[in-house]
Amino acid sequence: MTSLTPEPAPGGSLSVAPGRRGWRIVAYVALLAVLVAVVGWVSTHPDELATADKKVTASTPIAEPVYVGVYGTPAGFDRTLHVAGVRVFATSTVDVTIVPHLCHGGSVNVTTTPESFCSELGPTEDATLESGDEIVLEVVGDAPGVVEIDRVRVAYRDGLQWATQDAGAPSQVTILSR
Repeated sequence: MTSLTPEPAPGGSLSVAPGRRGWRIVAYVALLAVLVAVVGWVSTHPDELATADKKVTASTPIAEPVYVGVYGTPAGFDRTLHVAGVRVFATSTVDVTIVPHLCHGGSVNVTTTPESFCSELGPTEDATLESGDEIVLEVVGDAPGVVEIDRVRVAYRDGLQWATQDAGAPSQVTILSR
């Protein structure tokens, strides 16, 4: 039978032969860290959503909502975006209400009757944005004034990727007195 007890080194003390196990652990940890970093970067950097510089302009009388199309999926859009929500940033000379909607199966530029252009008009939270869909802003005010609206910010997931990005075009809505 073979004994596995360490033998004393010269001088009477015990010694352990240097091994490669420590280097393997360090190499595996480093490889895992690089892999996590790459997966993290890829999952948070999907393709940018389309933006435009040309401002969409509209006008509406006091207390009458107007619907402004600000981001439509381009032709050949082969992605399915699971929208968590849409943020709207605006400056206005008067108090206004701005509500984002998702127009399924249609396209709106400016209208007061979005139902005639959209097969379905629904909320943007927990919605799916696919080819042929558009984000539409409902704007209404109770006093005459001007509303400047920045591009919308869309929080979404696209497969294993997720992001919050600017999308579409800025807009300006003039609320007219009656």
